[in-house]
Amino acid sequence: MIDTRGAAALEPLHERLCLDFVNTSGEHPAKPDDEFLTSYANLVEWSVYSNVLNPDEGEHLLALANQHPVEAEAALQYAVAVRETIYRVLSAASEGQQVEVSDMQAFNHILSKAMHFLRLDSSLDEFSWAWAMDADDLEKMLWPVMWSASALLTSHDRPYLRECAADDCDWLFLDTSKNHSRRWCQMKNCGNRAKARAHYQRSRGSG
Repeated sequence: MIDTRGAAALEPLHERLCLDFVNTSGEHPAKPDDEFLTSYANLVEWSVYSNVLNPDEGEHLLALANQHPVEAEAALQYAVAVRETIYRVLSAASEGQQVEVSDMQAFNHILSKAMHFLRLDSSLDEFSWAWAMDADDLEKMLWPVMWSASALLTSHDRPYLRECAADDCDWLFLDTSKNHSRRWCQMKNCGNRAKARAHYQRSRGSG
């Protein structure tokens, strides 16, 4: 059984899959002590925790990674590169800025790989999207993440995409507050630290 407590400790916001993936690092590019994706096992752990993979799929990929460590390391590095590409595109969108041409090209290249595995399934009275992926694809968890990112960018939620206002946090989130004035990814973490720093500065000034 895959232990997902490490992924849970990240305290993901569970707003969109792509945002939880981007937020596996607090800053971009990631600092060594602020990077969750330090091993292929951690990538699989996050994927199982986030329901991108079921536990059996996760165990299968871990066994495959143990048999092919070089390929697994390459898949991990590719996952980090995908994450950083998604971050740059979403971050620019959150600021209302034009996405860099190179980032948009990279995003679309990855998206085209993901779309290769997307299928439209049908039942008696409805249609739905489904994934038809190779069980041995060490990168398979990335394709639903890319689909999530493209869906967010073309959704009505995109104007509410924000980046945390904390100086030491690059987390992205959706501002669904009533007056759309949310500044921090989480009040109990970044919000409280920012308020404490502001209080300290005021106290020094008054002193």
